[in-house]
Amino acid sequence: MSVNGATNIYKIRHLERGEYLQPIDPQDYDFFVFEGRPIASSWKPVPMKRLKDFGDGLPVQPVDFPSCTGGNHLPMTDRAKKKIGYCLERYGEFLPFTCDEGKFWTFHVTHVVDALDENASDVLRSSEDPSRILVINRHVFRPERLTADWMFKLPQPRGGPAYVTDPFVNMIRASGLTGMEFKRIWPHS
Repeated sequence: MSVNGATNIYKIRHLERGEYLQPIDPQDYDFFVFEGRPIASSWKPVPMKRLKDFGDGLPVQPVDFPSCTGGNHLPMTDRAKKKIGYCLERYGEFLPFTCDEGKFWTFHVTHVVDALDENASDVLRSSEDPSRILVINRHVFRPERLTADWMFKLPQPRGGPAYVTDPFVNMIRASGLTGMEFKRIWPHS
C-alpha cells in the first residue's frame, strides 16, 4: 500500500541490456496477442531463440525474465517458474516455449479487473468506435474495484499490458531473480 492508502500499481519493464527471446519464425509474433482469455488448451509451444547481442557488439546480460514482444505477457526461465510459479498460478496460465538453449515459459495473465476510471484517465479512443480504447496514456483507477491481487489485466485496451501491485514487486525483489524492473503508474506522484 502507498502512503495515502491506495494500492500502488506498476507496469513491468525489462532490463535494458537483458537478453531477448524472439520467435524463430517472424509470423509467430501473431501468437503473442494475449487478450486475457485462457488459451492453454489450444497453445502450441512457439519455437524461440535467445538473442545474445542486439547487433551493436555489446554483450547482452542473461536474465530470468528475458524481454520478448509487448508487455502483455511475462516470459521467464524455468528457474523463475520454479521459484515463483506457485504465487502466480491463480492469476493466469503458464505457456511453454521451445528453445534449443534452455527451457522457457511465458505467463499469460487471465485475471481481468475492470478498475480503470475511463473518464478520469487520459485515453486514446478508436475513431471508428469511440467506445474502444486503443491506448491508455495516463491511468486513473477506481480504488473500490482494486483488490489484494498481485497482478491483473484491464478489459481495455484489448490485448493490453499486465499490471502488478506491491506484493508482486516485493516478491520479485526478494527472490533474487533478474531482468525485471517496475514503473509505478498509479497513484501519480
